[in-house]
Amino acid sequence: MKEDPDRVRESADEIARNRYLDILHQFTLRQSSLAKLEDIVWNIAKTAIAELGFEDCVVYLIADDGLMLKQVAAHGPKNPVDREIFNEITIPVGQGIVGHVAQTGEVQRIDDARLDPRYIEDDDFRLSELAVPISHDGRIIGVLDSEHHAAKFFTDEDVRLFTTIASLASTRIDTALTMDRLEKTVVHLEEARQALEMQTEELREARLAAEAASVAKTNFLANMSHEIRTPMTAIVGFADLLAKGVKDPEQQEQWRGQLTQNARYLQDLIGNVLDMSAVEAGEMSLKFESINLLSAVTAAVENLRVRADSKNVGLETVVSGALPSAIITDSLKFREIIVNLLSNAIKYTERGSIKVTLSAENRGAKAILSVEVLDTGIGIDSGQMENLFLPFSRVHDTHHRAGIEGTGLGLALSRQIAAALEGDIVVASTLGKGSKFTLTLPVEIPAGSHWSEHHQANPFAVGPSKLSTAPYVPGTKQLQGLRVLVCEDSASIATLLEVVLNAAGATMTQCVNGLEGLRCFEEQNASGAPPDLVLMDMQMPIMDGYEATGHIKAVRPDIPVVALTAFALADDIDRCLDAGCDYYLTKPIQIETFTEELRSIRERLDA
Repeated sequence: MKEDPDRVRESADEIARNRYLDILHQFTLRQSSLAKLEDIVWNIAKTAIAELGFEDCVVYLIADDGLMLKQVAAHGPKNPVDREIFNEITIPVGQGIVGHVAQTGEVQRIDDARLDPRYIEDDDFRLSELAVPISHDGRIIGVLDSEHHAAKFFTDEDVRLFTTIASLASTRIDTALTMDRLEKTVVHLEEARQALEMQTEELREARLAAEAASVAKTNFLANMSHEIRTPMTAIVGFADLLAKGVKDPEQQEQWRGQLTQNARYLQDLIGNVLDMSAVEAGEMSLKFESINLLSAVTAAVENLRVRADSKNVGLETVVSGALPSAIITDSLKFREIIVNLLSNAIKYTERGSIKVTLSAENRGAKAILSVEVLDTGIGIDSGQMENLFLPFSRVHDTHHRAGIEGTGLGLALSRQIAAALEGDIVVASTLGKGSKFTLTLPVEIPAGSHWSEHHQANPFAVGPSKLSTAPYVPGTKQLQGLRVLVCEDSASIATLLEVVLNAAGATMTQCVNGLEGLRCFEEQNASGAPPDLVLMDMQMPIMDGYEATGHIKAVRPDIPVVALTAFALADDIDRCLDAGCDYYLTKPIQIETFTEELRSIRERLDA
């Protein structure tokens, strides 16, 4: 019996339909298990379209900006291996056949691309093309495109099949796109959060830096005020005394020496500030010349001997081994480093001694010079070492560390200068025991210089100088019989005050720090002859004037305490008054004004 051709054809169509349905079913199941966009689009191209027997397929998705179509998956010649796309291209929405579908949402079936000017040749020229939109909730999100070399290849059934695949995939694609956007948003938000945190931290650091700079500036101004006013007090005071006419030649010479010493100190101070400004501006200039090494060190040491003597701190300089008679360096800068290191040692040493050791390593036409400054001072805490060489930073920068002068520039400037001279300064210190600063400096040895040993233990030693306080020709005895207790750590200013007070008829007892002043006051008070007036320097070693004033006022609130200090800012005045001081006098003092102020205070006491 012959089989009916129509029934055979219907049976074949039924088998094909069932196969398509099974492929679509399996495709749908796979899609439902996929979450990543990449997996979803490649499942369309490599599984559904390939298994349905089409030789070519490209999946396009519209970019986030809505302007371009990007190839995201492919099957056939566009996909030579794995998940790679050959010669990946982008198509503007509205351009070409694919772009037209993305713009209008209309299915495009092209039977002969030669007749359609919109056709864009990609990897090869093909005659047939089928492009269907991928849409979700009325929004077009992509295009499913397939091409074939033969003309009129795609059928109505193919259109329905591609449309079904696009429809089945659209929800998963849209969900994946949404998740991608959310992930990108989360990433962007996290990046923004981190950037905000970083910006906040930078702002916090900037704020802290600004606050630190403000504090440093305030401290610097206060310290500069103190540092300038202290020598100015001696300069103005002794100048006034000399101007009044003093017949004693020895006294004239000593007072002129005080003028010179304090003027040089002031000159060094101003020089430090100007030099630091030049260093920070990158404008520090060096002038190399041949200098006598021992003479240079001698001058630097002796310049500060009086300051060491005034604190009863020993100052010893020794030579270790042979030294060249001359070296080539910047003499002013070399002296500046030595002076700064010694000033720092004297500043932080209340008792004991300071030892300067000079040595050199012979390297023919060159030498490595070493200057070691060892003190028995208060030492430095290890946690403060890192700030030691910062400009305007003082590791003991607190009003409670009284009597310690300085701008916080010396060490910072010295290391900068040493670096400019190709050397360095290192420090070793033990809190409570002392510090050792070592300057190491490479120098050239000029022709004619010779090396020699120095066996004298202290070739630069000079005994401590004593200032005469013999009265100059007195004027009016405005303060006759007034007993004054003076707490002042500056020997120059103490000498000046004694001369002025004695000339005005007062008697003066001097103490070099707050603790000594308090003990002296207690002894005088117990003896029944307390001071009528206390002149109190507020910045002194061991015990500052603030604490000493508090103790004195607790015992005798009726005895006036006059703050005599080089700190002149409004906050400083308030702090003195809060400590119990009755009056406030700012250095430098004018002799006439000073004695008139004390006379006025005495009148109030007598009233």
